[in-house]
Amino acid sequence: MSQVSVARQFGERSEDVVLSVRGLGVDFRGKRGSVVHALRNVSFDVHQQDILSIVGESGSGKTTLARCIARLTTPTRGSIIYNNVDVASLKRKSLFDYRRAVQMIFQDPFESLNPKQDVFTTISSPIRYLLGEKNQSALYGAVTKLLEEVGLEPERVMYRYPHQISGGERQRVSIARALAPNPRVLIADEPITMLDSAQRLNILSILRDLRTKRNLTIVMITHDLASAKLLSNKTIVLYRGNVIEAGGTGSILASPHHPYTELILASMPDLNARRPALEGSSADWGDVSALPAKGCIFRPRCRYATSVCAEVEPDLSEKSAGHVAACHNALNPSPAHS
Repeated sequence: MSQVSVARQFGERSEDVVLSVRGLGVDFRGKRGSVVHALRNVSFDVHQQDILSIVGESGSGKTTLARCIARLTTPTRGSIIYNNVDVASLKRKSLFDYRRAVQMIFQDPFESLNPKQDVFTTISSPIRYLLGEKNQSALYGAVTKLLEEVGLEPERVMYRYPHQISGGERQRVSIARALAPNPRVLIADEPITMLDSAQRLNILSILRDLRTKRNLTIVMITHDLASAKLLSNKTIVLYRGNVIEAGGTGSILASPHHPYTELILASMPDLNARRPALEGSSADWGDVSALPAKGCIFRPRCRYATSVCAEVEPDLSEKSAGHVAACHNALNPSPAHS
């Protein structure tokens, strides 16, 4: 699959690029020496104040991609460029600065919070170690402001432990902790999956407001387009580690070009649903285990597949203005691009 810059895909200037991902590949060793290609030649740009959604079902490579950006997983191939430097090459002071600038909100707030630390310790730790603030009064003031910023009452939760607050409150604490070192980029890995319907909307609203208030850039990992619709201005769709569609979120929702995106839209859940739609039986989605030796990787599950799909892997190419897809038989192409 050819590399296509998201700057070109979305028709935007390149001067405001915060992160540039190029040819990213991640391989894991499986059983009996087999190789699992978690990511394959992924390329895109993230611009200042973007809220970019990375969408795909379980196993698509979303979390691996997030962990690479956060430098928690080392790519096998390719690069992630921040401030004109490959993130993989960062060491000591440069890596310290990157950790401060790029923070991650994890999917499960109970698992990601230390059960032995109260809320004050959890949020003040990155202020101590990443910003160097040691004064107890200053730390108390900073934690108080952060808790208020995410809609929590400092006096009530400051010295409680994770098991003493609700799931929605834990996720707000996680957001406050990520905001503590004043990051430039937030990576939100499925930030609402573990929450009830009311809390999901609240967390998405907080993230949307933070983007404007703090001039933040947000990369949100999600399994559905319902969250992307409410929050993001741009969306990338991953399938088996490949970017198969990318564009403005509104364009993708209104006129998907790839059959896989059409499937996701057809089962797009209401945020009031208790379980996400893509968690259903794989039988509903065709044979997810089959990976063709050649041709289109989605062909075993595609009702639009033709003979060319069995022979030639489709390139990621523009099907309408600022909207690309990797499909020989793209849906809803504009006349100028058909």
